[in-house]
Amino acid sequence: MASPQPTLKIASFNVWHGLAGRGTLRFREFETAQRRESRFDLALRTLFDLDPDILFLQELNPLSRRGRELTKVLGGTFKGRIDQSGLKVFSHGLPFNLATGIGLVVRGSVREARSRDDLEPIPSAVRLSGSLGFSGEKLSFHLSEQRYAIFQSVRHESYGRILVANTHLHHGFERFAGLMSLLEAAVLDGRVARAHFNQLLESLDHARDRRLAEIDRLLEVVHRLEGVHDAVVVGGDFNSTADGVAYRALISDGFQDVADSKVAMKTGGDGPTWDPVTNIENHRIQAKYGFEFPLPTFGNPELTNIYQAFDEIPRRIDFLFVKGALARNSLVSVERFGFQDVKSGLAPSDHFGVMASFK
Repeated sequence: MASPQPTLKIASFNVWHGLAGRGTLRFREFETAQRRESRFDLALRTLFDLDPDILFLQELNPLSRRGRELTKVLGGTFKGRIDQSGLKVFSHGLPFNLATGIGLVVRGSVREARSRDDLEPIPSAVRLSGSLGFSGEKLSFHLSEQRYAIFQSVRHESYGRILVANTHLHHGFERFAGLMSLLEAAVLDGRVARAHFNQLLESLDHARDRRLAEIDRLLEVVHRLEGVHDAVVVGGDFNSTADGVAYRALISDGFQDVADSKVAMKTGGDGPTWDPVTNIENHRIQAKYGFEFPLPTFGNPELTNIYQAFDEIPRRIDFLFVKGALARNSLVSVERFGFQDVKSGLAPSDHFGVMASFK
């Protein structure tokens, strides 16, 4: 009798650095250091229990320390890329509390694929967008948001060589259906000026175009390398929904969204990953201390209320997309994780994670 195929589990989780969007000397923090560390400890325990083979992580802050903590608990290998650090020389500079980035953990049934002379080198990380300058934990010089993707080639006994890409896309809002409905209603009843609405459309389209350019850059790398891989996995925090341009671009390229499946519907993996209704406490403290929305208000408090109302709508913004051998093989389950812990009363992040299992 043939032995069963080993299970492959792939997960993505934004662990939430707990910082506000801006700061000079230091970024504003939504919680005490003790609460933040308790949350991350809970995230580590959650991930240990889930036992993923490939793990995409976002908002690891500080990146190198979080990477060491992850491998101490989970084992495997870690690689990371700073995407926001500010002005730093020998790890000292401003903001004091910002050295955040994305990370990739490879463990379990998956090993890093050995390089071959006949293959194009796999880039460790690629900048997808951002201002002039550079970001790093020891040396950094940038004054605005930068976005990256981490790439790695790994090997699995059943699925062969897999190209994996982890990213965290631009945070701006675009013309999402829920937001547009709120804005258009406010214009009709006079709470928002038509001129301001038209300016907002420009801001929304700028965010849309930047996010699409980020995906285009990511796909440039994928297209160069996918021919020598049996499968491709792209995942992370897209800061966008299934009606956004980033999602549509990947679907048009032949990727499959694991959560848009009958399996996900049966196992609960098709639900929202940004969910202020369920993940109450972590979103409540952001609202209490004033979350900074990536859109202008023109001094109109009605716009702040609209942005807040939209942000309270549960939606799926964290994704795992697969292509090739993984898409052709059996998807066993898709599940969300990171719910409130009964004992501590904490949830590990303001996001829920998503994990897909293949067999």
